[in-house]
Amino acid sequence: MCESIVSLESVSLSGFCTYHTGGKAKALKIVYDLPSLQKCLNGEYTVIGCGSKLLVSDDGYDGTVIVMRISGIEATARGVYAYAGTPLPVLASFCERMGKSGLEWACGIPGSVGGAVKLNAGAYGKSMSDVIDYVDVLVGDKVVSIYNRDLDFGYRTSSIPYVVVGASFVCGCDEIDQIAARRLQYTALRRERQPTGYSCGSVFVGADRPAGWYIEQAGLKGLRQGGAVISDKHANFIINEGFASSRDINTLIRTVKAEVKAKFGVSLREEVVYLGDFY
Repeated sequence: MCESIVSLESVSLSGFCTYHTGGKAKALKIVYDLPSLQKCLNGEYTVIGCGSKLLVSDDGYDGTVIVMRISGIEATARGVYAYAGTPLPVLASFCERMGKSGLEWACGIPGSVGGAVKLNAGAYGKSMSDVIDYVDVLVGDKVVSIYNRDLDFGYRTSSIPYVVVGASFVCGCDEIDQIAARRLQYTALRRERQPTGYSCGSVFVGADRPAGWYIEQAGLKGLRQGGAVISDKHANFIINEGFASSRDINTLIRTVKAEVKAKFGVSLREEVVYLGDFY
């Protein structure tokens, strides 16, 4: 059985985010249950899951990083309930096995439930806000349920200021082979359209057109900075080729924003979540 909490000091965060960059955290605590999480919520801290939208400063973070590993899924009368540390592919797989539809699109998203809820993650025209019934959050030392209508979901955003503990999802019912067929279609689309390698997925939120269209039309595909490059396959992806720094990635992000603004008058907004100081 896992320990309920693992405490470490001066730990590199590069292994805790999908960009595989960034400096050290002053302290890092990996939590596996709610009481352990509650003990850690003091001083300067940030809570992360799979780190799939996280860009950590090369200078690190002078606080405590809490890694959410409270996971598990339960079938409910209306769908499923999943704890915040549950990876989305695991949630999608569980739903498929139970004949519960509506989360097939999440099968390839490398995030966890907590972050996906707060950022209203989505793909292929679907998003978390389409399927969420309510979200459980920590307010002080109490778990409080907030229903969908009060979460003020927007495109890749929500109004949740609290630590997410779990979420309840409303699902439909369907034959397992039909759900599996849709999941395979989404998997094939992702393989066809998206590059492999260390990345955070889509870097920018679209405007009146997809962000990748603006980046490509600005002639920025293939632009390099150190070990980071704007993907030739999908312009809204910045890839760490294995030796990039967070500064390299951040420089490309700033360049893209400036170039798109200059050429089209459009201000792109990042999906990236920054941790630590960037200059």
